[in-house]
Amino acid sequence: MFSLSRLLTPSLIVRAVTDCSAVFLQERGITAVVSDLDNTLLPYHGADDAVSPEVLGWLADLHGVGIGVCLASNTTRLGRLARLAASWGISHVPRTAGKPGTAGIRHALDLLGAEPQNAAMVGDQLFTDMVGGNQLGMFTVLVNPLSTHEFVGTRLVSRPLERLVLRGARARPQ
Repeated sequence: MFSLSRLLTPSLIVRAVTDCSAVFLQERGITAVVSDLDNTLLPYHGADDAVSPEVLGWLADLHGVGIGVCLASNTTRLGRLARLAASWGISHVPRTAGKPGTAGIRHALDLLGAEPQNAAMVGDQLFTDMVGGNQLGMFTVLVNPLSTHEFVGTRLVSRPLERLVLRGARARPQ
């Protein structure tokens, strides 16, 4: 059982996924990355071609050092999720991940053949991505959202609460 503080504390806070290099992860024994999609790798509901060359380079770098990647998203746009994963050459959980629940993240770990202690959860939301990963004992990486456009519940409820929890020494880099 984790304390509330442990559940709400990311292992690392960075501006963007590209600030967490493949070598950095590899040096920590990470062999698999479970990643959120919207506002983590591309803007919320962004077009398929909205992914930046830097993010594509980051995915290639992970692949280059043997770190597998799987998308675990709470999106209901499952066709888009599958299309993006296929175009990036990575796996995906073929249903809504249900974060902060752990079933979708566990499915991603199974697809990658990884154990939680050797995997990282990367995402832009504290109460879904970080809590889900922390429940499993994963290395968790919180990134700034790529866009201010997001699900209304996230914008009106989650983000204000995140600002309260992440204030002070744990505040997100700007």
